[in-house]
Amino acid sequence: MDINKPHSDIACHHERWDINADVTGGHYPVKAKGRKYLPRAYSEQTPEEYQAFKDHVSFYPAANRTLTGLLGLMFRRAPVLENNGIIESSLKNAITRDGKTINDLAKEVARSYLRTAYHGLLVDHPAGSATSAGEAIEQGIRPYVLQYPAHALLELRRGLVGNRQGLTYVRVLDDEETVRVLELLQGIYTVTIWRKIDETFVPDAPITPRRNGQPLSEIPFVLISEDDALTPEPSIMDHVVQLNLDHYRTQGLLTSCHMFISTPMLFAKGLQKNEIDQLTLSPGAILACEDWEADMKWVAPSGDGIPSLERQLERTEDKLAVVASRILARQKAVAEAAETEALRQGAENSVLASIANHISAKITQALQLVALWTDGSEVHYQLNTDYLPAKMDASEISSLFTVYQGGGMSFESFFYALRDRGVHNETLTLNEELSRLTSRLSNSPIQSDESKPSIDAPPS
Repeated sequence: MDINKPHSDIACHHERWDINADVTGGHYPVKAKGRKYLPRAYSEQTPEEYQAFKDHVSFYPAANRTLTGLLGLMFRRAPVLENNGIIESSLKNAITRDGKTINDLAKEVARSYLRTAYHGLLVDHPAGSATSAGEAIEQGIRPYVLQYPAHALLELRRGLVGNRQGLTYVRVLDDEETVRVLELLQGIYTVTIWRKIDETFVPDAPITPRRNGQPLSEIPFVLISEDDALTPEPSIMDHVVQLNLDHYRTQGLLTSCHMFISTPMLFAKGLQKNEIDQLTLSPGAILACEDWEADMKWVAPSGDGIPSLERQLERTEDKLAVVASRILARQKAVAEAAETEALRQGAENSVLASIANHISAKITQALQLVALWTDGSEVHYQLNTDYLPAKMDASEISSLFTVYQGGGMSFESFFYALRDRGVHNETLTLNEELSRLTSRLSNSPIQSDESKPSIDAPPS
């Protein structure tokens, strides 16, 4: 197998990913692919006629709207980053080589994962002579998170790493002329870069990245996939995309019917061969023929099949609304019972929340690798999973505060409960609120020094 070609278990999914990217991209990428997504109206249709036909067929951007809506829900509130180390203080605003913030990285990962359910993150650390994390940071040598979307993942293998399952071989595409191979050789993480020279890929000398002067015993690569499988699985957008294409093709049939019945056909009989080479009629024109049997009339198709196609479009739109978690749902004339609506909405939200938690856990894992390479601090990153905004009323706040005062929950849990229910600004962090409390109490004339709270121990 060529070093730059994907393994067959991955290559077979490329066509599906390409279709998902086109359809979720909307009108322009779909129309640009022409007959791949919209068949000709009839077999003899010329390229010019097909172009006119395609221009008349409208594309319903259901998949694009669904993807945008799901991302909007996941990022309706700013993601929460919890870290007391260098990531929070220095690295969060430029976690990638091209200067993306952690939140920018998360949004790109989420968009890619919703389309393909297959994405990779590599924590890469430039080589240097520093023997400690502090010295490396001072020299500007620091780890970055590199992204590898589905098409860039060529091959992955798992095996025993110590006493647990872990990645032992990863082959990824940096660009069309560079392949990166990550592997464990005798338990030591090694990187080999293959570069294209005269149509042939040639390997550079292997590199052994080091942390605090020591080689690594695991590959710092995080695979984001369904159930952590090495081979791709269908994504949440797959069914939306296929239904969107069904809608587009049905719309094409409906458009061809409209074009057919909107132009009545001229039917003529009794004309001698070659008597008239070309016949052009306009309103008010009279055509005289010597043959008394000659006849000419307009025939207008009935269009009996149009209502059936319109009903088919409506049914497809309803199916799209179901698989797209009601983002595309039409307003119903009769309201559902509150309990029924709550059950349905809860089930739909739980699916998206599960995906958000999965992505959050994988980004946390990558950021933890960054932290281990620097100061060893703990990191936690969480995307929003609350998709039903409802502010807490005064009685609920009072009840919650009673639980907190009685020792039934920590101040951290109390703060997040208030923030998630709209009492605090959704961008407010725990550390900011603790700083405000400390500042307020330190400036209060009735507070003694002994009663002032610390950042780690807020007042009851």
